[in-house]
Amino acid sequence: MLRQRSQGYSSGNRGLSAAPAEAGQSRDTDRTSRRAIRNLKRRPVLWAILSLMVLLFMSSMATGFDLAVKLNYILALLILVSWLWSRAGASQIDAEVRRPSGPFSVGDTISEQIKIYNRGRTPKAWVEVEDKTTLPGARFSQVMPLSIMVPFSVVESEARLTRRGEYTLGPLVVRVADPFSLFPREVEFEGAEKALVYPQIVELPDFAAPNPYLVGEHSRRQRANVVSTDVASVREYTAGDSISRIHWLSTARTGQLMVKQFDQGSSSHLWVVFDQHRDAQAGSGEESTDEYGATLAASVVDRYTRAFLPVGYAAHGSESIVAPPEQTSGHRELVMRHIAASLPVGETSLIEMLGDLEREFSQSTSLVVITAASDGPWVEALSGLQRRGVKLNTVVMDQESFGGEDNSDAVGRLVGAGITTYRVKRGDSLGGALSMPVGMEVSAPDPSGSPDGQEVAD
Repeated sequence: MLRQRSQGYSSGNRGLSAAPAEAGQSRDTDRTSRRAIRNLKRRPVLWAILSLMVLLFMSSMATGFDLAVKLNYILALLILVSWLWSRAGASQIDAEVRRPSGPFSVGDTISEQIKIYNRGRTPKAWVEVEDKTTLPGARFSQVMPLSIMVPFSVVESEARLTRRGEYTLGPLVVRVADPFSLFPREVEFEGAEKALVYPQIVELPDFAAPNPYLVGEHSRRQRANVVSTDVASVREYTAGDSISRIHWLSTARTGQLMVKQFDQGSSSHLWVVFDQHRDAQAGSGEESTDEYGATLAASVVDRYTRAFLPVGYAAHGSESIVAPPEQTSGHRELVMRHIAASLPVGETSLIEMLGDLEREFSQSTSLVVITAASDGPWVEALSGLQRRGVKLNTVVMDQESFGGEDNSDAVGRLVGAGITTYRVKRGDSLGGALSMPVGMEVSAPDPSGSPDGQEVAD
């Protein structure tokens, strides 16, 4: 069972003088009066009954009409009974809710079951149940009666997840009223839960396969958390690190726990850089450059992690992350949680991200850049990385198709620099958009067989 949330009031400030206390009481009285007036305006039936009682009272005083007095008594009794009924009904309601446990992804349908119990001896003609949530477009709410013979009711609600992010499910709210709905009451039950909605994973072509396994002077020693025979460096201890990996000499020297990072060897690896700068965004909700980019980033990470390739990830939105390439399930979960929760409000530009990560890239690196930015110095930065032998794949979200500015100039400069570039427009299938780079499209052959489409003379 869920527990009803109660409100308490404390007297407080008992040592104040009489004058401030009277002033405070006056303010409390004014607030109470204003609140009462607002409540009356939200209850038109009660407002109408009270107005009628005033008219009947004035009529009885002016004419001595006994029927008006009797009607006033009846209406006053009605109001009293309704108030008592509503008050008792709210205290006799219990509820329990079964929410889905997750994990959730965009496109999933979640459902929950709510059971309402009537612990009293009076029927409830009108009971509204709502499990409050911040999920976009979702509303778990139903209206039902509760009788005495069957003192409980079960309702099920469902909603489709359309956008990634971190949301809440709950608290559960039950609204009850008397038979005339003069005094509706709201009972809130404790028990809100967090729900993390991951981006949808879509099938993608193998567009970012890294360079073959490299050795010799072009090989690169990668740091990793996996255990090997060689220690590459040390870093600060984080929750979840094994005690056996603590480097005690460094810990004694620095005064804080340090753990060893091991060398995973020489191999190709992939980096995904997702631009979440607030100025490089267009659209809203699920039809935005950020939502398309997040789906693409999650799909790329998932595809190549499942291929047992070390994948690194970097993004700076409402949360920042720079995760060196790994191929563990824990690394994948860390990246996916960031993609799900981070909002496109970052202040770190794409050129700054590339500058910070430049030392991580080598000829064994395959780099996937996902952005909706317009032309800028980041294009020259990518050209420099390509001249160093980094395999580049740039995915540019077409801002104009999402209601933003035209950023086709960036696409033109990337293609002119020889960088493999893909363009994604609103409504495009991501798998289809990444099947052919810009400038590599092949025109369909003409049915007539002639290059210009004209008939060939005999």
